[in-house]
Amino acid sequence: MNKKTLGGLLLGTAVILSGCGADQGAPAPANETAVSKKDPVELTVFFPFPADWPEEEFTKTFAQPIMTKFPHVKINYIAGGKVQELLTAGQKIDIVFASIGASPAHLMENKLEYDITPLIKKYNFSLDHLEPTMVDTAKKLANGGMYGLPVYTPPSAIYYNKDIFDKFGVPYPKDGLTWDDLYEMSKILTRMDGGVQYYGLGSSYGHLSMMNHYSIPLVDTETRKSTFDTDERWRLFADNLIRFYKLPGYETVKSNQISEPHERNRFFKDRNVAMFLATTALHTAQEIGDMNWDLASFPVFKDKPDTGPQAYPTYFYVTSMSEHKDQAFEVISYLTTEEYQSQQIKDGKFLTSLRNPSLRQMFGQNNPMYKGKNVKAFQPDKYAPAGSVNKYNGNVNAEFNTIVRDVVYNGKDTNTALREAAERANKKIQEMDAGSK
Repeated sequence: MNKKTLGGLLLGTAVILSGCGADQGAPAPANETAVSKKDPVELTVFFPFPADWPEEEFTKTFAQPIMTKFPHVKINYIAGGKVQELLTAGQKIDIVFASIGASPAHLMENKLEYDITPLIKKYNFSLDHLEPTMVDTAKKLANGGMYGLPVYTPPSAIYYNKDIFDKFGVPYPKDGLTWDDLYEMSKILTRMDGGVQYYGLGSSYGHLSMMNHYSIPLVDTETRKSTFDTDERWRLFADNLIRFYKLPGYETVKSNQISEPHERNRFFKDRNVAMFLATTALHTAQEIGDMNWDLASFPVFKDKPDTGPQAYPTYFYVTSMSEHKDQAFEVISYLTTEEYQSQQIKDGKFLTSLRNPSLRQMFGQNNPMYKGKNVKAFQPDKYAPAGSVNKYNGNVNAEFNTIVRDVVYNGKDTNTALREAAERANKKIQEMDAGSK
């Protein structure tokens, strides 16, 4: 069952404000209001991806601070495995944490969602301290309620290899680049040299579709239909990305190797990609190694120069089956305080989902790997508003990968690829609806 008992509680990567900061007049956050029951309690936390939060790192970053704050709380940490199998075996889960994209599969499909709105009111928890689009995303997922609190968010930034830019005499990318600027730069950097094929850009275009700057819905929540074939903006968005993969030289990449893991490896390990659009995680010192690197802000569209992509936060959810909902809420509330977050942010552990801009400026202060780096580029000054958020998005989002590959490798025009993707997506939606009855 991969069950590991830890002291404390869990958390993810960037947490949110609740006591001080942007809104000094806000009511006291939940962690400042004593939960009535302080008897020893054991909370079981589930996280789907053990490689992202192995036990040692989870303990150091999350469990130990929570154990110190709440000595009456003990945590059982389960990382990985299938939730349904755990539940069938009789395992109790008090807290689930997952990205917004992974939340439906691990929370809602297992009927573990629970509206924490009564707990928010009971403990006078101020949502004003959280980054507003992340709150809005949570409310859309819960049809106006809230199943959990946003705790951290991955970066939205360009990592770039300075040595490749130096090799070809190209100026480094600057904050505020448009997609067109990025494309012109990528054209120069995509070339064969000394028997090595270099590529200008790597990305995770599946995540980019879910985080698109225009807040285009993947699935219309009202009609439960894909919008790939009904919203003209998808063609423009798809073509904007596809042009990078049609540059001469990219034909050397196999069609099954332009997914995020392969592109990330080409940038960090093979080091033949000049720029990588990071959307899934902060990349570690071990992964970066001795690369001569820096950061630039995420590219913007010319008609939205002040707007970055949508946020892709990770939420901590109190489950419907928990017998200790008050205590679980107390813990996840603490993870959204400056008291907890400030140290983790200074250590470069995660990016904050609090709205207080001063916290962003603290990032990496105590971490040598970020010395002299343009860390302010990790998060946009302004996130795009949340698009439609529903349980279908995760499954439908995968179709955008197929759209890109069909146009780049299979010779389809974008409209045809979008139409066929919409047909497949709508079939998936129908199957999901039928399976939930």
